[in-house]
Amino acid sequence: MVIEELEDREFYLYAPTALRNEPLLEYVWEVALEFAKIVAPLEHEMFETSAPTIFANRYAESKLTDKERYLRFIKNYKCDNITFEEYSKWRYRKLDTRFKERFLSNEKLQNTIKAFDLDVSKFWYLLLFVYDYIEDFATDAPTLKKSTLEEFNCLYKMLNETSVITFTKGNRKCYETNRKDIIGLVKTALDYFAKNYNDIYNNIPEGECTIEPLKKLGLDDFIDPTPIIDRKKRQGLSTTHKKWYFTKMFDFFLKNRKAKPLPHVKEKVSTDKYMFISRLIYTVGYHGKAYNIDKNLKTNNNNRMLSNLLHKYAKKEFPLVVQQDYWTRHIILKE
Repeated sequence: MVIEELEDREFYLYAPTALRNEPLLEYVWEVALEFAKIVAPLEHEMFETSAPTIFANRYAESKLTDKERYLRFIKNYKCDNITFEEYSKWRYRKLDTRFKERFLSNEKLQNTIKAFDLDVSKFWYLLLFVYDYIEDFATDAPTLKKSTLEEFNCLYKMLNETSVITFTKGNRKCYETNRKDIIGLVKTALDYFAKNYNDIYNNIPEGECTIEPLKKLGLDDFIDPTPIIDRKKRQGLSTTHKKWYFTKMFDFFLKNRKAKPLPHVKEKVSTDKYMFISRLIYTVGYHGKAYNIDKNLKTNNNNRMLSNLLHKYAKKEFPLVVQQDYWTRHIILKE
């Protein structure tokens, strides 16, 4: 079995509609338009996604040497002032295609792909995209600090509930008070700033800028409510979180698709959606062979495990994460 090769085209990377009509990215576009729409900072408006275009570029780059990738960057972005030595120091996560052979050689998985009447090449690029998209924010990603306004709201709320204020210097406590009058003074000061902020924010005529009045009061940091990227502190999400988001994306893709029996195949072919997703999870390496073995077809364990996983996280907030290669809803631009 051969995967049809995605042609390398050099294009403006963040053009939302670039490669919109590329047949091999049909499934990628379907999922990206649901999960990877771009959010404009502050306005929180939704735009069509650039993720398939970014993915295609990353796929092309995965076949290049570091030097070739540098020359491609210089050509596309006209950054002749950046040396190869400088470029080499930048963080770069290469698109991982190491599970391609596992994907192609898994006969049971391939039969299920046929049963769902899916194009194997288009589906390969979807699997590669979903995995790369998740790894972008789930592995060694910068963390987010709360915005000044959000941190202020937390402090303001806690002052109404606290009976002790403590200050530390390093790991050592340097001041503590439980005096109601002192705590009241701090709260009065915060009340003053909160009132001035609310008066300005709520009473400025529509269309007029609120920045200058806030600056005059020393409330510059209250202007932008977006969280702040902390590139020094990095984090990775658990494999459970990865499996959940992976399952969620493929659950959406398969929602309106039904599998049919393959009469020409002698052995039983699984047409269960969650068994299908389970085998994909095994393919990309998020779980071991237990997610691929046939005995689970009888007990329906994988069906139950993945549906329980979706149910478990349905009402939970997804951890605050920052995307680095795919600039979509998880990326926060303020630093």
